[in-house]
Amino acid sequence: MERHGAGPDESAADEILSALGGAGNIAVSTHCATRLRITVVDVRPVSTGRIAQVPGVLGVALAGAQVQVVVGPGAVAAMHAAVERRRIAGAGDADTGPPAPPAPPAPPRAARRSLRSPRWLLRPLHVLIDIVTPLLPVFVAGGMLLALHNLVSAPGVFGPDPIVAIVPWLAGPAALLGIIGIGVFALLPVLIGFSAAGRFGGSPYLGAAMGAALVAAPFLVDSGAFPALRLQGGGSWTLAGIDVLGVDYRGTVVPVIVISALLAAIERALRRRLRGATAFLFTPMLTLLLTGVLAFLVVGPAARLLGDAFASLVQLVYDSAGVVGGALLGALYPLLVVTGLHQSLVSLELGLIGGGGSFIFPVAGASNLAQAGACFAVALLARRRSRLRAIAGGAGIPASFGIAEPAIFGVNLRLRFPFIAAIAASAVGGALLAFWHVEAVTLGAAGVIGVASIAPGSGVRYLVCILISGALSFALTCGWGVVRHRPAIDAEAAGPAPGDPPAGAGTLEA
Repeated sequence: MERHGAGPDESAADEILSALGGAGNIAVSTHCATRLRITVVDVRPVSTGRIAQVPGVLGVALAGAQVQVVVGPGAVAAMHAAVERRRIAGAGDADTGPPAPPAPPAPPRAARRSLRSPRWLLRPLHVLIDIVTPLLPVFVAGGMLLALHNLVSAPGVFGPDPIVAIVPWLAGPAALLGIIGIGVFALLPVLIGFSAAGRFGGSPYLGAAMGAALVAAPFLVDSGAFPALRLQGGGSWTLAGIDVLGVDYRGTVVPVIVISALLAAIERALRRRLRGATAFLFTPMLTLLLTGVLAFLVVGPAARLLGDAFASLVQLVYDSAGVVGGALLGALYPLLVVTGLHQSLVSLELGLIGGGGSFIFPVAGASNLAQAGACFAVALLARRRSRLRAIAGGAGIPASFGIAEPAIFGVNLRLRFPFIAAIAASAVGGALLAFWHVEAVTLGAAGVIGVASIAPGSGVRYLVCILISGALSFALTCGWGVVRHRPAIDAEAAGPAPGDPPAGAGTLEA
């Protein structure tokens, strides 16, 4: 491998590649905000100890077949480019230089476990944040566009009629805003599949393809693209006694992450057993086929059963516990959004609306305002002109209009204490809504403009409850941040992604 004239990045890249087992051992190489994410064919030659000693490397973590090399937000793009250049240059050339020095002893198991996860109970949260962090710009952009669409399209915002009815020429542009914005969340499994498959050591493109299959199945079948099924709209597609179309994956997160983890494991197993042209032809095909069977016949139905059972439990608790039930639902709703289980409440909500009114929609509004309040508090606490202030302010606006995912994943879960404050405030809002028996008579955007969906006579109470929830979350986050989490906010404002070891990261604990 030619090394003459190599700069610092090239020299570091050569050392990293050598410690990874050579250019031929690299299957996929990507990066996020602060880490190189390199999936290897065989983990046995990998020496994390040698990688940790490379100048510029801040830390190393091994997740399955993926080696995560922490180099920091200012250097990751250049380092990744250098690794790719040296990998391509070395893929076809034998290294005629002296043999690599023996690897130093690996760090103790306790140290490796500490690097991979400071607290094992928080590992699922760290995995979730690792997967979602690269998607934050997309979430914020989609949320802002949807908020603008809802603002001009919902009735009751500036009068009884929506703005598009008063100014008809705005209808077309408003629809364009809505389509671009909703695409982010309707096709979320494609984005999650891409990010999650890479996180678990598989091909991101196969993950995206699997996510696309999950979302597209109902539409393609109903369109008549597969004549053998001959289904009309609302039909069923049964395999092994299971209704494949009975699960709606749009907007889901956790089921797609589970499916992506299975895909990565299957792909790695096939890659170890197949070689050459056989691997090129059959590894992607068998990976998608086997993962699809498990997704449609095991993971999806299990998620549906869990969601239906949870929806029934929610109604039982709310009906029997009154104000306490409203508080419990308010506290749980943000967690449902994180896991995607809130999608399972849609069928319950439609039934409640058909019977006179839904208690779920108002609670969702209080939860979204609580997330917005926490975001605005973080924006206030963050340093002026910092990245965190820009993200928090941008994510809080769509949350106020009913799109809470940017606020939850982009800000509040990363710092954790704003998310806890939002849960507490959402519980208070849910209790007040239950006390005043506020219900929705139609679906809409669960935020400030959601007042148009509330039963006549309860709109003012709805606004009071959700604004109290937002104000309480703002106050709790401000107070908690000033007293205990000032270093954590400053560390996040400096740029490192969650899970990396920035200074002050230990203060993130609640």
